[in-house]
Amino acid sequence: MPVIAHLSDPHLDLSPGRSRRLRAVLDLVRDLPFVDGLLVTGDLADHGAATEYAEFFGALPDGLPTLVVPGNHDLSAPLLAALSDAGREQTLSGTLDLDGVRIVGMDTHIDARDDGYLTSESIASARDRIVSAPGHVVLAMHHPPVPVGHDLADSLYRLTNPEALAALVAEHDRVIGIFTGHVHSALATTFSGVPLLGAPGIVSTMRLGSKTDPIADMTAMPGFALHTIDSTHIRTVFHHLSPSAL
Repeated sequence: MPVIAHLSDPHLDLSPGRSRRLRAVLDLVRDLPFVDGLLVTGDLADHGAATEYAEFFGALPDGLPTLVVPGNHDLSAPLLAALSDAGREQTLSGTLDLDGVRIVGMDTHIDARDDGYLTSESIASARDRIVSAPGHVVLAMHHPPVPVGHDLADSLYRLTNPEALAALVAEHDRVIGIFTGHVHSALATTFSGVPLLGAPGIVSTMRLGSKTDPIADMTAMPGFALHTIDSTHIRTVFHHLSPSAL
């Protein structure tokens, strides 16, 4: 029954404020002895710079199994180089096995674009890892395949081929959920018959209202999702830090 701390969208840019927000969340995760693994669903860096990735990987807890997938602010070559420098597997679609459950990372990002797309190669890679999984599977990616009710997010920042993901999920009964990020807001719905759960943002929170400008509230507290996977069931708690934590 693995427990996964799910973070998203730290958008590190070497500024002290963003670093402090990420480290405060990671400090809390470190203090939870029952957490088995860490998942970060994209936008690790704000500009895809090597120095930003070095800061991100330097902040991660030692000894905690971790999977990261890229977001629309990430850039492939610098991220792959940073994974290598950090001694991690050099792939943008990694895999994390925890107590019989496999988290299958899927790369939805396109360098220098805000919208997302699942290539045929990404789908094929995920299919192979689903088939070879020791048990149940959860897919992890940056862009959610559903509208979230905000004009900007749903028109410019969406996953443009959700039907490809729906077909993949429908093929395999062992896929029991999907974890996402990108919209800087906790998200809970279903997609292709399985739960879809998105983590809150680290750097900011999406403001309510479909035509708000700016779209993000940089003063809202960072948060994360805590997923407990019990057989085919996923229980999720969304937690936001208190101001004193920063």
